[in-house]
Amino acid sequence: MITDRAALAAARLGLETVCLTINLDAVGNMPCNPAIGGTAKGHLVRELDALGGEMARAADRACIQYRMLNRRKGPAVWSLRAQADRRKYQQVMKHTLELQPGLTLRQAEVTEIRCDGNGHAAAVVLRTGAVLGARAVILCTGTYLTGQTIVGECIEASGPDGLHPANALTDSLRALGLPLRRFKTGTPPRVNARSVDFSQMEVQTGDKTPLPFSFSTEHP
Repeated sequence: MITDRAALAAARLGLETVCLTINLDAVGNMPCNPAIGGTAKGHLVRELDALGGEMARAADRACIQYRMLNRRKGPAVWSLRAQADRRKYQQVMKHTLELQPGLTLRQAEVTEIRCDGNGHAAAVVLRTGAVLGARAVILCTGTYLTGQTIVGECIEASGPDGLHPANALTDSLRALGLPLRRFKTGTPPRVNARSVDFSQMEVQTGDKTPLPFSFSTEHP
């Protein structure tokens, strides 16, 4: 998701921008917990909105439940969190990129970053062998670099939602001398509703009068 926001920011600053993604369906994807905001994060979403970012506006078009957290404490620690329709959010963000002037969206896997004699990024190489020159490269790798999915004791090379991991790009970054470190993300299990006894659970409703994320949204 970070890639699309970086591309939008660059294009809106007047730069001729191309956004490359392994799969076009990965634009705006929320493979883990489909939530926006939350403790210490809801504030950041609004700060991005104040700076002209897209995340808050997309959230207000795709979210299905809003809750203001920490209401029992002071207003300084109140934090808005919303559960999103992940497919709707993905659709909204992709369409936003497609309509943005100065931004070209392309499906392609970047396998190498090439630098000039001064160590500045100068081009990217695609899986097809194509070389695209660039004045600057913003690399937003997500969980693709030598990505793995772990289910119990089963470990396999994979990006999120079964997409390809970016192994070749990982090797390129190591060759440039960049240190890499792995972080683990946890994905909540997808549960079949027919297998759940809802009578044993507590209903957790959203706010009756939801407060939107974006300052430009009148009614979420």
